[in-house]
Parts: sequence; C-alpha cells; structure tokens
Amino acid sequence: MNTLLDQLNDIDGLDPISPWPLGLGWWIVIGFAVVLFALAIFFGLRRVAFKRSWKNDTLKKLAELEKNLSEATAKETVIALSEYLRRITLVRFPREEVAGLTGQPWLCWLTKHDPKEFDWQAKGSIIIDLPYAPPGMQRTLSAGQIQELLQAAKNWVV
Repeated sequence: MNTLLDQLNDIDGLDPISPWPLGLGWWIVIGFAVVLFALAIFFGLRRVAFKRSWKNDTLKKLAELEKNLSEATAKETVIALSEYLRRITLVRFPREEVAGLTGQPWLCWLTKHDPKEFDWQAKGSIIIDLPYAPPGMQRTLSAGQIQELLQAAKNWVV
C-alpha cells in the first residue's frame, strides 16, 4: 500500500486564480451600478436645487393659502394671492415689463402670458378690486373661485 502512495506526486505549477479580467457579466453589473449611482446623484442634486429655489417656497405658500381658505380668510387669501402673483411674474419676466402694470392692463397681461391660458380678465378681477376695497364693502367670494385662482397661480410657478 505504501508503494502506491509513494508513487503520487504533488501538483505543482498552478497559479492562483486572479479576479481580473472580469467576465462580461460582471462588467455589465458594474456599468449598471455606475449608471444608477450617477442617476441618484443627478436627481438628488436636482431635488436639493428645487428645495432651495423660489418655486418651492412659492408653492408652499400657495398651498398654505389653499389649506387655510375659509369664508373668514377669503379677503386675506385674495390679497396674499395678488401679492404672490406679482412676485412670481417679477421673477419670471423683466421688471420693466411687469412692475408698472395695474388694473385691467395687469389682467390683460396675465391672460396674454399665462402658461395654461387661464382667462384672468374674466375670472381674476377680484385680485385687483378686493385688496383695495373698503372694509365694509366685501364682495361675496366663493371658495371654488379662489381655489381656481390659486391653481392658476400655481401654474405660473411650474
């Protein structure tokens, strides 16, 4: 029996297996991971930029106005909406074009430049009348009408 064991030789000359070069499947997995990582960074940076932008702040303020809308706060909501709408247009358009507009020319300009073609002349007269109305003279305002104006203002932001 010993003679058979003595005839066995050790295996020599095999090199250790190297992880390189990787097979095609591993290169596909690595490429996919790199693309996912780059997309995560890209969308993360876009999200951070949006969170810091005037658009996010304005959308939050308009949502807060819509949330707090009631019969008692209707006039304050319309006044704030008028102010925010002016601010939005001053950010999006040159000051010389927007800042001096008041009254019906302001509503005409809003109708002409509205991204969703909302008819500000027909539906937005309360934003130029109500803020300057005396305390005793308050028009009846429906929540639906004000919500429609808030939605139209949100369309300006997006």
